[in-house]
Amino acid sequence: MKRRGALALLGAGLTGTGGCLRLVDGGDSTPPESETPQDLSTATPSDGTPTSDGSNEVTLTETWTDENGVDNIWTREGTFYYNDYNYAAEASHGDGVRWSADTTHDGVDENLGADAFAADGRYAIFGYTPEGEHEDAGAHFHAYRRYDGEEAWVVAAPSDGTHNLAVGATVVGSTAVLAVSDYGGGEERAPLVYGVDIETGEVRWQGDESVLSPSYIRYLDSYDGDVYVGLPDTVQVLAADTGDPIEAYNWLAGTSRLESVARIHGETLFTAWPGGFDAHPIGDNGVSWSKTDLGRVYTTPVIDNSLTVVGTRDGTVYAFERGSGETRWEASITNAVAAIATTGSHVWVGDTDIGLTAYDRADGSVVHRSAKPVNGDDIAVADDVLLLGGDTATAYTID
Repeated sequence: MKRRGALALLGAGLTGTGGCLRLVDGGDSTPPESETPQDLSTATPSDGTPTSDGSNEVTLTETWTDENGVDNIWTREGTFYYNDYNYAAEASHGDGVRWSADTTHDGVDENLGADAFAADGRYAIFGYTPEGEHEDAGAHFHAYRRYDGEEAWVVAAPSDGTHNLAVGATVVGSTAVLAVSDYGGGEERAPLVYGVDIETGEVRWQGDESVLSPSYIRYLDSYDGDVYVGLPDTVQVLAADTGDPIEAYNWLAGTSRLESVARIHGETLFTAWPGGFDAHPIGDNGVSWSKTDLGRVYTTPVIDNSLTVVGTRDGTVYAFERGSGETRWEASITNAVAAIATTGSHVWVGDTDIGLTAYDRADGSVVHRSAKPVNGDDIAVADDVLLLGGDTATAYTID
């Protein structure tokens, strides 16, 4: 399912998976199939990006598939978690799907996999956004036991037409925090954040316009026991155990209503805004570094210990030094940047069509280009296995 085009498909007759919880043996995966990339030693990309001389060329070998597809992917301890239309799954990087579940709820059988996920050592939580005939139904979150996929609880927002978008989830101690907004027109909205018991789903507290400004929620995360709620021009900090407001920062926190374009990493909150990107030190109402004139940041930025990678709607990939913001390299692809994943050696980029590109993280030289049916969905890497989204999830070993 294409995340960015999903709402344009309202009422378009999409069909989802049916049935109950399914435990899937990894031996049922599709047999491996080799794939030959473009010869990078002789290619001259039209965008002028430097290419490898062939010595560090990367190839992909198909290792397993899941016909249910992918909207969003997350990794935890070398394990993939992903959602799709009415679907959630856990997969081993090497053996494929361990368990999967149908995520229809209370008669709502048209649900987009949202960019909303959290996990602790016991539970994995996925968020879903109703669509089609059910677009006025409340967004819902499903928690599963990680070791066997058994559903532990479901929490749903009110079905009032203004709480239909699952925005984010995070876990702080024994509390799972869930954020809900909507994708309607206009700027004045009814934001809603829940704090629920991680084991039972019992609602402990909820925050609405009484503690949050009446606008879209664009981002949710946690740091040092507190919850950070990103609104268009404010980041509100809440106490995880009570939902009480602690502090607010005048920071821009996102440019997309359908996907978070902010991220906490270490002691820094990285946020995108129309045309730029900022790094804010947590606990200080300031900016460590800032970038302007980037164009619209189009997907969730990826940050690791040394690199910050940002992709834009016009197809530009920026790699910044994490600490200083200095540009390490930039590159261009044909379509908008839809997804990014980093490893110790490479930066992987999927576009909104069928393009997949890998760059050397040190200098930005191209080490892989191929056509894959990513179609704007997510990508992720765990233990030298690349998982690509699309109508079918496909995992490749990186060689």
